[in-house]
Amino acid sequence: MEKFEREGKKYWESFGKSLELLPRQYFDFVSAKKYNEFLERYDLQNRKVIDIGAGYPAPKVLSEKELSPLASELQEILESRGAKIIAVDVAKEPLERQKEINRESILGSAFQLPFKNESIDGGAIILNIFNSSFKGTGGKEVFISPEECKKILQEAYRVLQKDKFTISNNYGYIIANIDNLMKITGPEDNEIITAEMIQELAGEVGFRNIENIPFDEARIELANKFIIESFPEALRDRITAEIKGSGALLLKK
Repeated sequence: MEKFEREGKKYWESFGKSLELLPRQYFDFVSAKKYNEFLERYDLQNRKVIDIGAGYPAPKVLSEKELSPLASELQEILESRGAKIIAVDVAKEPLERQKEINRESILGSAFQLPFKNESIDGGAIILNIFNSSFKGTGGKEVFISPEECKKILQEAYRVLQKDKFTISNNYGYIIANIDNLMKITGPEDNEIITAEMIQELAGEVGFRNIENIPFDEARIELANKFIIESFPEALRDRITAEIKGSGALLLKK
């Protein structure tokens, strides 16, 4: 069986090198206001925060932000609070873009972070890894497994100092059907990683004081609009779409 950690690594190493894998911005349903409320309890001035599976940076220029209104603002918020973000990814191209905006960037795997035990004095963020997938043999979409999610959480826990945080945020899975009969996008129900599953796995790893970070309903509504508009206009009346498995958590070591 193909695994995200093994075969998926080869797929994501080439991220950004083909038309199919052009830079894209993922949804983030947490508002900047809510992020700031949760981060107020931490002194992040000159503290290291690792962005695990960082990918491409979110847009910073206003004109680009208008084109991607649901892209995550978390990295920018952390930096505004004095944090030093370290981008970690297996793909070289996104890291080059991170370097262009003066972020420290390290080539490395989420399953084996290139840091010593308890060397990170700020926190960690894991955005949209736990609902990730890759194209396996024959183009079949292979989704990350609970066991692999636990490995990533274990690595985040290992490198964090005591009382530091991890923010896990997944926008979920887009499930679309045509004529309410045939699924055209999305995983099977048994492949979905929910926030409740992540919460349980985080507890097994050792995280404590696990809190839900509420979503902004307006951002979810806008995402649903974007999803429907992504289909050809002639098909939109026949398409039903929903987002499953969404959730954001603050995990404290």
